[in-house]
Amino acid sequence: MEHQTTFQRIARLILLSLYGKAEESQMQELQEWLKEDKENQHFYENVLSHSYLEKGLQEYMQYDSRDAWEQVKLKIQPKKKYLIRRLLPYAATIVVLIGILMLTRPESPVESSIPEIATAPTIPPGSSKAQLLLSDGLQIELENKGNHQQIAGEHFLNDGKTLDYRQQSSLSDSAKLHTLRIPRGGEYRIVLSDGTRIWMNAESELVYPAHFTGNQRRVTLKGEAYFEVARNTDCPFYVTIGDMEVKVLGTSFNVSAYPGDKRHTTLVEGSVAVTWQQQEVTVRPGQQAIESNEGLQVKKVNVMNYVGWKERRFIYKEQNLSEVLKELERWYDVQFLMPDKTISHLHLTANLPKYENIDKVLEVISYAACVKFEIKDRTVTIRRD
Repeated sequence: MEHQTTFQRIARLILLSLYGKAEESQMQELQEWLKEDKENQHFYENVLSHSYLEKGLQEYMQYDSRDAWEQVKLKIQPKKKYLIRRLLPYAATIVVLIGILMLTRPESPVESSIPEIATAPTIPPGSSKAQLLLSDGLQIELENKGNHQQIAGEHFLNDGKTLDYRQQSSLSDSAKLHTLRIPRGGEYRIVLSDGTRIWMNAESELVYPAHFTGNQRRVTLKGEAYFEVARNTDCPFYVTIGDMEVKVLGTSFNVSAYPGDKRHTTLVEGSVAVTWQQQEVTVRPGQQAIESNEGLQVKKVNVMNYVGWKERRFIYKEQNLSEVLKELERWYDVQFLMPDKTISHLHLTANLPKYENIDKVLEVISYAACVKFEIKDRTVTIRRD
């Protein structure tokens, strides 16, 4: 086992022992640590408690990582302050390592050891970048360019992260259609002429008018976006995603419509009506409308699992690893290869930082899932360790 800090070593030993995969020398090292202090033994017994892990996970899923452990330690802290400082690193690491992949499907065996993390090439996270396609075919690259764009009668502000059309609202009745395309490894924000704010995720596309006219506001989406729609009861807002439509007066919601995936609309606040195949459903805060073979289904969800990307996090709860890797592919502009298809059956529960280099994110998944990642150029192969 490569050199690690003491708390990482102990956390790993506890994880191995819980899986029943610790070697004799590793069990001996763990036993020696337990004998050093009664509080070590007390802490170990707490870790074996399922309710202990659940509490830690619930707190971890609700907070940003830098703040999460301040919340977690309120649940797990011993009475003496010096013990808090000594044992908190174990708690943080163990809750992450065990909790991030708490359960796998019964048919998915755990391999013989927790993998060592090899030094991986650094692939940075995505950044603000997009292409703006005007109605006359002109394409403008939007990437870290703060300037006031004035092009052939168009008028918008671009600061390198946000495209702002609010100054378009008083122009002529001739509304030109623009297209904002977000590549893999990109993200961008846009403020429409009515003040509606939209956060565009990687590998997505939005078609919209430079300014709205008439008694309806309509945009077309491919991929994923988070909307904060400016309220106007006299002029409803529509999002078209293929043959599906979302109608809203003023609210906050997330729409995901990537090719090959089931389309879903997740509501944060307000209300929306989703129409598909002559069926219409109303979605309330904390609910999601998702397409299925039986038509539109409405279910209650943890909205942070679906809007965390907007808040600088990747948040998953019992998510198939294959679905997680799809999102990471789009954000880091990489391709994952999975020769062993059974790995896709692993379920992941995690709260990951969105703006970390990929090796840091894969390290957490690797610890938890007992898999290893091999990075060559922008191709990442995942195997059981």
